[in-house]
Amino acid sequence: MHRFKGLFLILVLLIWPHGFLKSQETCAFQVEALVFASSGSQSIPGATVEFLNSETPPLVTDSRGYFSVDNLCEPNLLVRIRFVGYIPYQDTLQLSPGKNSFKIYLQSDIHELDEIMIEAERVEELSTVNLERLDRAALNRTTGNSLGQTLNEISGVTMLQSGPAIAKPVIHGLHSNRILILNNGIRQEGQQWGQEHAPEIDPFMADNLELVKGAAAVKYGSDAIGGVVLVNPSELPRKAGLGGKINAVGATNNGLYASSVLLEGGVASLKGFGWRIQGTFKRAGDANAPDYRLTNTGLKEQNFSLGLGYHKSDFGAELFFSSFDTEIGILRSAHIGNLTDLANAIGSDKPLFIEDFSYDINNPYQAVKHKLLKANIHKYFPNVGQLTVQYGLQFNGREEFDIRRAGRSDIPALSLDLTTQTLDIDLKTEGSSDWEWDTGITMMYQNNRNDPETGIRPLIPDFENIVAGVHLIGRYIQPNYELEFGGRYDYKHYLIKRFDRQNNLLKPEFNFSNFTGSAGALFRMDNNYELRLNLGTAWRAPHVNELFSEGLHHGAAAIEEGTSDLQSEQAIKWMTSLEKATSTYSFSVSGYYNLINNYIFLRPEDVTLTIRGAFPVFRYRQTDARFMGVDADFVWRVTDQWSSKSTLSLIHAKDKDNDSPLINIPANQFASELTYKHDWANSNQFSFTLGGKWVDEQRNAPRIVTIEQLIAGNSDDFFLNDQSIFDFIAPPQSYLLFHSALSFKFPMASRHSLETSLTIDNLFNENYRDYLNRFRYYADDMGRNFSLRINYSF
Repeated sequence: MHRFKGLFLILVLLIWPHGFLKSQETCAFQVEALVFASSGSQSIPGATVEFLNSETPPLVTDSRGYFSVDNLCEPNLLVRIRFVGYIPYQDTLQLSPGKNSFKIYLQSDIHELDEIMIEAERVEELSTVNLERLDRAALNRTTGNSLGQTLNEISGVTMLQSGPAIAKPVIHGLHSNRILILNNGIRQEGQQWGQEHAPEIDPFMADNLELVKGAAAVKYGSDAIGGVVLVNPSELPRKAGLGGKINAVGATNNGLYASSVLLEGGVASLKGFGWRIQGTFKRAGDANAPDYRLTNTGLKEQNFSLGLGYHKSDFGAELFFSSFDTEIGILRSAHIGNLTDLANAIGSDKPLFIEDFSYDINNPYQAVKHKLLKANIHKYFPNVGQLTVQYGLQFNGREEFDIRRAGRSDIPALSLDLTTQTLDIDLKTEGSSDWEWDTGITMMYQNNRNDPETGIRPLIPDFENIVAGVHLIGRYIQPNYELEFGGRYDYKHYLIKRFDRQNNLLKPEFNFSNFTGSAGALFRMDNNYELRLNLGTAWRAPHVNELFSEGLHHGAAAIEEGTSDLQSEQAIKWMTSLEKATSTYSFSVSGYYNLINNYIFLRPEDVTLTIRGAFPVFRYRQTDARFMGVDADFVWRVTDQWSSKSTLSLIHAKDKDNDSPLINIPANQFASELTYKHDWANSNQFSFTLGGKWVDEQRNAPRIVTIEQLIAGNSDDFFLNDQSIFDFIAPPQSYLLFHSALSFKFPMASRHSLETSLTIDNLFNENYRDYLNRFRYYADDMGRNFSLRINYSF
């Protein structure tokens, strides 16, 4: 009954505005326009039309270059129109009540370099692959959240959690080494193989986040089987002046407080030079489930970044440095002293350790440092194209502290230092007025080293990793459609340095290589429909942890064992997306089918008692897997003040070899929210949002083998007649959570603005456990949380 009641409430949120508000007064302005080339002899179909001071969704001109929009409320409408090969048009249209007709002319994009006329044409990269974007306004609504929590706003994206403080993105059921994250254009390289190793990135420094859901290996390199996350800062200033923003966040559930300051500017005597400096501090204590504290789940974070750049019309250079430093507590109740307590703890209503609230971060905990340096130079060559050379240097230090005997708790149980150097060379050229080409070379060298002072046999061995790749992408661009194809070759070499049980030094070497390719099409159809089709292949070599893990993975509270003969994963993914945007509604529906041969996963196999406690045992295995699903987004502007947004994500994954489910796959979910916005004459803005999110029980879950059964029997017996995966407990029940938000925005003089918001998550303080939370075995998820956010821009 509770489930159906929740579904009814969400349905009310979606359809209520139509029945209750359709009688409300609508706005009286209408616009229609024809978009032409500057010569006036040729219309421009397929141009993107954006309404910058209106909630109206973007439109695309039809085959005649025509667009129209009704029910506008703004008498002064700020419009931007873009099309490849033309300078973006931006102007304010003065409107009268009723219909307003315009003819708009776009100027060809001409660069004059040393008296040579060059016509430049720039298109969206990977235009045939589904791409989602969170802009600055969306990021302002989630300030203080981690990168994984922020990306959870996008349909098809969920979180793999290890308690309330650690979250990493899951795209269409895939995570960790199957997702690439580009931090300001540099491939983020840390110890991302760990399921509880969250990305070491500060969302405060980003101006927007972009997400590629397809198999994007051709453009970005191997490992992008699940998708790519692009963390994009805003462009550096090029003019003199000082600007910036100040963010402050406070939350009640875990006592979180955070602040971030960004300053940027230029130099009057050096046109084209810009600088930026940004810093963040964040602190949180123990989180609170509805009925108890989640002891030792606090965090402390200190980050900063610095950017310098110089840009001219045909040349640019940038230097960027960032530092990320965090300590994260691990739920104390996930580390159990004996097998009996482990059996009692897994699936218990309450965790074994419950203490009063504290900001202290005690053992077990993680301490992670990540430093990134980027140098970028790009130059435009007449009759050739733009050449970009980019170098990246990263240092990642990870320490994990366990509860150790004999006063050794201050010595890390795991200490890894990873150094990564990358070099990317990319050339974009125009073969003709209809063609664009992208060719590139990628190289990477990594060195991973264990600190021997831990006194413990390392979880993964030392290794060196050398990667090289080349790619070619071609695009054929027409007003009503685009065609895209690409190919890539990658080579990877591992040199492993490990000791066997007799302390003999072994140096096994591995070589992996593969070709990948993609082909796609984008069709701009009548009535503002867009259809995207893409078929892509991708691959991923097994990581060293999957080959040679050996021992307790402290952060995951589990014993993990590698398998040295694993093969490379081979994936082929088909995606189809249909989109439409009008003045009153927009929607996007995409379906995907992803077949991954030699899919690598952690299979639960046993429990064991060690001198460090009792833990479940997982081992890396391979199978052929299939992932298929649907993502849907629907935005409805009911009136000029009321709007609703709904998202749906469905996914089904299967172990094809054993004809059985896979473990740790997201459950189906649906979310909807209703928003009221009001603008006053002095441009002050007010909004109120009420929404709900329903997450279904994972109904395609593995079989169950309990801890008690494993203790009583032989673990091998459970695989004699059935090689399929099992889990220790049944999936948690479905749950429904409500949230609300109240925000005010106050524009000020000289482009200053102040924005403040109050949000309430888990509005009714529901008890629930999420299937993708690794600590669902031991405790509930977070309860009600009030968050206050203040953003000042100048």
